[in-house]
Amino acid sequence: MSGNFDDSTPRWPERDQRERDQRERDQRERDRPELDEPEPNEPPPDEPERNEPNSDDPEDYARELNLPTPDTEAGEPTTSLGDSTSLGDGTARDPDDPSDPDTTDERGPDDEAWDPRRHGDRRRPTTAEQAVPWLIGLLLALTGILVVLLALIFVGPEGVASEATPSPSFSAPPTATPVPIATATPLPSAGPTATPPPTFGPLEMVYLARSTASSPIRLLRRDFTTTVEAIVAEDDNGVVDYAWAPDGRVGAAIIDGRAVALVEGEALRTLTDPVDALVFADDSTVLYGLRIVREGANDRAEVLTIEFDSGVTGVITTITYPHPQIVADPKLKEAQFADNGGIVRVWSTIDGYVVAYITGAPAIYRIDPEDGSYTEAERRPILWSPDQRKRIDVSESGTTTTLTVRDRAEVAGASVTVSGLVSHVRWAGTNNEIVFTLGRLVGGGVRQDLYVWDLVDGKEPSALTSNAASFGAEWLGVLQSWLP
Repeated sequence: MSGNFDDSTPRWPERDQRERDQRERDQRERDRPELDEPEPNEPPPDEPERNEPNSDDPEDYARELNLPTPDTEAGEPTTSLGDSTSLGDGTARDPDDPSDPDTTDERGPDDEAWDPRRHGDRRRPTTAEQAVPWLIGLLLALTGILVVLLALIFVGPEGVASEATPSPSFSAPPTATPVPIATATPLPSAGPTATPPPTFGPLEMVYLARSTASSPIRLLRRDFTTTVEAIVAEDDNGVVDYAWAPDGRVGAAIIDGRAVALVEGEALRTLTDPVDALVFADDSTVLYGLRIVREGANDRAEVLTIEFDSGVTGVITTITYPHPQIVADPKLKEAQFADNGGIVRVWSTIDGYVVAYITGAPAIYRIDPEDGSYTEAERRPILWSPDQRKRIDVSESGTTTTLTVRDRAEVAGASVTVSGLVSHVRWAGTNNEIVFTLGRLVGGGVRQDLYVWDLVDGKEPSALTSNAASFGAEWLGVLQSWLP
């Protein structure tokens, strides 16, 4: 390489950078006694043995290194390295002198303390490089939080929603186990879930019937909008009477003197024995009954309360009266009388009382089921529509019957006259239909069939049965409103 050196900015070959730095340090050490004026007898500091020229003459030093020499003499060239700094007068500045002004270059103040011999040929890490470990730590922390949140999502009051698996370790990624969304944690319910009420067809009823004129009475169930008929209860001794719960779910029948529970899909279960009449309370869980016991010249009527689920029976009160003498009526009247309840009847009225009617007894009794007290009633209860706005007035003339709708003010509404005697009138839940039994004498025998009357369309009653042996129908799911 050839050319002239600029006095203000000396240039050095890059390949001799390290050797030049060392030589400059050595030169400063040699010049320091002259600047600081040390003691004459102070020995020079020990230097490590180096394979470098030791000439004090700069020109000889350059010649030994095969470097070009400057054209003019000048002081020792200045450099921008952090190891030494040149003053304007050509003297070397001590980097450790605290009185000198700050002359650090763009590498920063900390670079002055960097010694390649001690720290090696490497650079100081940047701020971005120092932040990498922190970013990795933050990422791991966020991953752990995410794992905890996922675990909480699929954990319910009784544990993990899916099959029990070992808890995932936070030191390793959890095993990917798919959990169906449908099995996510269900919200805890505040209490037992109420069973929805059953639904029934528009003409779904239970009723009594015989398959033939001489066969035992059976209890049947049918929606008369269809042709399907189901047997609810039957026995060789026949079904004497029955009661059906207002909610339509269950019933009870009197068979051979005992009360049996009627539950769909279950065998008959005895509730109490003996019993002569039954009726459900408004809550459909309790029955009231009458049991007649002969005591010499008297009869004792026990008013019963019967738990439907358990059959536990208790006596509310006992009424004693003289044993009556009962005379039979003509066939048609006798059939009508039996269909309306027979000799012993019991009602649950809407005011919470129980009314007992016993043929031949001196009175009709109104009993308080809470304390067993009773009084004499003026009349048998009257049936009103479920909304308690209308009732059916039944008037007879010979063998014909007139049905008239009356409101609370006794104003007459729709009316119809039929041939025969009407019994067992019951209201539909719509308040605009009734079902009843129509009995006729045919060929010396009694023929009974079920009829329905629509109070709105003004048409004649329509027959539901034609077998001549159907009676005592009850609409399912309807609370009959008996007023005292």
